[in-house]
Amino acid sequence: MKILFMLGVLCSLLLQPITHVLAQEYPTKPVKLVLPFPTGGTFFVGQLLAEGLSESLGQPVVIENKPGAGGLVAMEYAAKAAPDGYTLFVTSPTLTITPIIKKNLKFDPLKDLMPISMVAAIPNVMVVNPQVNANTFNEFIQLARNAPGKLTYGTGGPGASNNFATEQFLSIAKIKVLPIPYQSASHAVTNLVGGQIDMVIGGLPTSAPLVVGKQLKALALFTTHRSPLLPDVPTVVELGLPELVTDTWYGLLAPKGTNPQIIERLNREITKIMKTNETKVRLEKQGVTPLWSSTAEFADFIKNDYEKWSKLASTNNMKFN
Repeated sequence: MKILFMLGVLCSLLLQPITHVLAQEYPTKPVKLVLPFPTGGTFFVGQLLAEGLSESLGQPVVIENKPGAGGLVAMEYAAKAAPDGYTLFVTSPTLTITPIIKKNLKFDPLKDLMPISMVAAIPNVMVVNPQVNANTFNEFIQLARNAPGKLTYGTGGPGASNNFATEQFLSIAKIKVLPIPYQSASHAVTNLVGGQIDMVIGGLPTSAPLVVGKQLKALALFTTHRSPLLPDVPTVVELGLPELVTDTWYGLLAPKGTNPQIIERLNREITKIMKTNETKVRLEKQGVTPLWSSTAEFADFIKNDYEKWSKLASTNNMKFN
């Protein structure tokens, strides 16, 4: 037994320099960037990362779309990929919401994927159909209180991040508005314009042009600062409800077990990309805020985000089919 133990230690010591060399040479071939959705914020952020990392790493970073099951297909694919740094995953609040709404997963999203860095955030905005008799945030709350259960809101489904953001708003405002689920938040906005529903809390880039075109009314931004896309719309912080800040965040992950040196290299490259003025201008034109973080900061953020939404789901007795 002692001889076997010593052989194991020796093999481990011999492998360490090899692993170190491989990490130093990384990457030596194209890198896959797995995306859960072929459109929307995740795809926009993915394109930006693919372009920036291709240049900084000196190897092609190729987008691989894996849509399906509300992002679960891509998440599981990335979690079960080889931990060699050649499969990366662009994530969003889907990462922290999935374990809440699905209890019998074949993997653990929070343990089987390693955080690399936060990348960007998209503010959420509350918009209503022009026929809704409310021109301010507080007027909408009063309207809902006067007619409980009469108004409707659209979501991308029970497990969508905008559904959780709306549930939080309804809970804090102490109002009852009926949910109408759609395939995506974008589909909900389309039906909001058509008058089939009354309200949506969703991504700013989708709704801002419709507000400017007078097809929707914007009542509040669920973020910390006003947006140049809708400069006259107040934030929930200004309205005295900072707890309603719910930006849709994006970040980059790798399969558990990926070499820490590779993780740190990717973190450094992402930080450089997101700090450039070119990236800032490109993102802010779309209403997107560039972000960067250490791996530890991102890990803490993921933990806190999961705990926040888990508590909301329990408190509100949210049901998921």
